Amino acid sequence: MANVRANSMCLRTTVLSALLILFFVQLVTIWIESIYRLSLIKLGPGIEMLGLLLLFLPVLLLFVGKNAQRSVCGLSVLALLTARALCPFFGVRGLVVVSGIGVAAALVIVCFMLSGRYRFFRGDLGLGVGIAVLLSVALRAWGSSFDVSMGKQGAVLCWGLVAIALLLLRGGSRDTDSAGALRQESLLTRTGALVLLFSSLTLIYLVLSSPAVVTAWSGSNYLAGTTILAVALACSLGWYSAGMPGPLTLSRGFLVGWNLVFIACLILGIKLHTVALPLTPDAPAVVVAPSGWLSLLPLYLMFALSPVVVFNILVATERSLSDDPRAQVLPVLVGMAFLVTVTFILIFTNIWGYVRPFSLAFRNRFYLPFLIAGAGMLFPLLLPVWRGVFPVRKSGGHATPLAVGAALVAALAVAGIVFRAARPQYDSNADTLTVCTYNMQLGSENEGDRNWRDQIAFLRKVDADIVGLQESDAARPSGGNVDVARLFADALGYHAYYGPNAISGTFGTAILSRFPLENCRTHFTYSTVDEVGTAMADIEVGGRRIGLFNNHPAGPLEVMESHAKNLVSAYAGYDDVISVGDYNFRQTSSPYAIVTAVLSDSWLRLNPTGVGTVHPQLRGDSPEGAELDMTGRIDHIFISPDIEVIESYYVPTPDSQTDHPAHWSVLRLP
Repeated sequence: MANVRANSMCLRTTVLSALLILFFVQLVTIWIESIYRLSLIKLGPGIEMLGLLLLFLPVLLLFVGKNAQRSVCGLSVLALLTARALCPFFGVRGLVVVSGIGVAAALVIVCFMLSGRYRFFRGDLGLGVGIAVLLSVALRAWGSSFDVSMGKQGAVLCWGLVAIALLLLRGGSRDTDSAGALRQESLLTRTGALVLLFSSLTLIYLVLSSPAVVTAWSGSNYLAGTTILAVALACSLGWYSAGMPGPLTLSRGFLVGWNLVFIACLILGIKLHTVALPLTPDAPAVVVAPSGWLSLLPLYLMFALSPVVVFNILVATERSLSDDPRAQVLPVLVGMAFLVTVTFILIFTNIWGYVRPFSLAFRNRFYLPFLIAGAGMLFPLLLPVWRGVFPVRKSGGHATPLAVGAALVAALAVAGIVFRAARPQYDSNADTLTVCTYNMQLGSENEGDRNWRDQIAFLRKVDADIVGLQESDAARPSGGNVDVARLFADALGYHAYYGPNAISGTFGTAILSRFPLENCRTHFTYSTVDEVGTAMADIEVGGRRIGLFNNHPAGPLEVMESHAKNLVSAYAGYDDVISVGDYNFRQTSSPYAIVTAVLSDSWLRLNPTGVGTVHPQLRGDSPEGAELDMTGRIDHIFISPDIEVIESYYVPTPDSQTDHPAHWSVLRLP
């Protein structure tokens, strides 16, 4: 009977730890994303960066006596769960504070988890981490890479997960001093262990919790990558938790080798998709086509090897123990500082042109933060003092239900991707096309709040056949690790080409099309501020081949002219061209003149003065027929001269649900 109770307690505490880890990863995601979104609307860091100071709240634990620790532990859990439950209802400014408090509370909980008196929280932390990753993957699969429990529409699901955590917590919060004394590790050993733990959590946060980021890196298959990751995790958790016989022994040498191969596959996969960018204005465009399967193989292998993070955390837990939670404060803060530093280095690889001068060192070095995270996983394992913790043994059969549960969650994740996948419908003999250009500002509205739902609703009203998305580079921590091209395509029923991969550090130019996209590739041109990558593809409509171009150049005049000249060269291969985008140049500029020497501006075809009328249905508060002065516009749709323009509209902000006007034209093919 005692064994049954012990097994039941281990099961419930392991599931509890899985939910707490899931909430921690979700809150870190929301917190970093919110800080960045506020900086984005000002094009520079501001007071929101003070949100980083919330990380120091765990220092207060140092001043808490032993008798008050139980209350602090309970309050920390309550703060974490409350923060997670409230997140769907706050705007971006409130989220910086609410999610930051939740992250700080989670760090305090980690201090308690790794202490002797409160280790009832921990359960089998390695298993908990694996289950947390699977839960995150499943939640994102059913939201086309956006975690369905994070938005307002997923609030009920969020509350359900929080309620389960509260139920699991009941009856488990008892002191465990009677369980026996723990081995007391030195401060250096505990700090190394926490670096191992948080470096593994870093890769969970940046890569494994949202496999769609790898799709945006490389153009790999989302379903295949997620399936490999889910099966690998489910099998490893089943092997470990069920105590099934097997020859594998997790010695230190084996774990070091496993980490080395995992990190090598990750870095190699990134390097194979790193672009050698043009360095002078006169340099020709660098053309990059979608990757072949050999280039994608290292990233698929990385997914297959991903269970190494589970065993890293299992080992880190064994070498980080201390009887008093106060002894864990400094190591936990060091570990969290590691996670935040790696994350911001990754962000700097994208915004190197805006946070000078030190950020220049990170240009086109997307691999660097992952290399640092990999070093954080390897270095502690090489310390001589770690010899005594090996070999790691399987748990011995007490958690078989967890293995079954892991397999079910893995299947749920794969089913979500299949269910949500877009199924575009189109008329191959159509003689008209509605073409839209839409700068989505990373899915933000004017005040910085995430606004994907309203943007999707707006595009549904436009009902375009072709949409060019700019600033769609959300498949990184600054955008919440969401592949918005996939999200929009699945919601609206489009084929999608993400365009320049996230590794290259561009704004993100994606093409959405009801017609199948062929000959997809990206043209990279000279840049000095933000890499300039133009997404290109072909479609067949009414027996005609049309070249699609989606642009978002930025920088001084020499950058814009270089981009325009390379565009004109690319147009030469087509009889029919549609070129859309946020060009960042006006109709009085020299780059505009270069492009319009070959193509024509669809807006000026119907509105030669640059002044038109508001859309009759999407006019917001403007009276019907009111004039709309767009002479200063920078969002354009350029077309071949023989394509007829039937209608052309702009919808200004805020009615466009982003900081740019939405622009679309109805075209008739010759």
